Amino acid sequence: MISQQPNLGTNIVKFCGEFMEFTLETSERNCEAFLRTNINQSKKRNFEIIQKVEKDILPLSNDWSDIPMQKINAKKFRVNIPLMEVGNFEAKVFIKLFDGKIKWPDGSNTNIKVEPILTIAGNTIYNAFVRVFGEAKFKGTVQSTDKNHLEILDEKGYTVLPPSGKFRDLIDQLDFIIGNLRCRIIQLLPIHPTPSTYARMGRFGSPFASLNLFDVDPALAVFDKKTTPLDQFRELVGAIHYRDALIFLDIPINHTGWGSILQNHHPEWFMKNENNDEFKSPGAWGIVW
Repeated sequence: MISQQPNLGTNIVKFCGEFMEFTLETSERNCEAFLRTNINQSKKRNFEIIQKVEKDILPLSNDWSDIPMQKINAKKFRVNIPLMEVGNFEAKVFIKLFDGKIKWPDGSNTNIKVEPILTIAGNTIYNAFVRVFGEAKFKGTVQSTDKNHLEILDEKGYTVLPPSGKFRDLIDQLDFIIGNLRCRIIQLLPIHPTPSTYARMGRFGSPFASLNLFDVDPALAVFDKKTTPLDQFRELVGAIHYRDALIFLDIPINHTGWGSILQNHHPEWFMKNENNDEFKSPGAWGIVW
């Protein structure tokens, strides 16, 4: 009989800087005990994943190793491992008899998710949609009296986009969001360019119909000859970090807008219908991308 603590098959959340203790108890005598794990081996694991994707090299699981456990008494062993890397890891104990045979306890591996130490507390998130900041935040984006005029222009084929909030408008609100509301994480809805003159979804274009995941929508920046839209996004990032807060980005990596860089250069990556003659379109809440 072999048993392990923490129990096999359990899912555990820890933080960098903590220790993870494993104990093994067995009815076997004259044996050694080990912990097989890939804890603290994120670099090796990630390297093998990249090699598989880019060069089709079969992963060899070099991130796994056997760590000797300290003998407490005739039937009990222990090991304490410092958690030094963020990642998802696995572990399982086993014993090695003096005749060379290996015995495992029944059950699946223990899963350990290691989070950054800075997320151990104070994780209130403020979800910001940059488009609705600035003037749009207080006056709305489309006045009711404008609707008839917009519909006439729409029928004539014009593209009418109301003014958008800017990165700098959000910066102006950070003291209130971080200082007064005490939100330490600013999560941005997608900030990438979207179709606006063709294949547009809704009045503004869906923020989830990205054209380029490596760029920002110029509509979210002030026309400033001294800076680029990406520079102004960096201003926002710097302003958030200056206030000891974090920024999270909502990145729609599993779909794009029509005419995106990925669609144009890698159409084979996109799903098509059963006849394979047109691209499939996902969507939610009645909006198609």
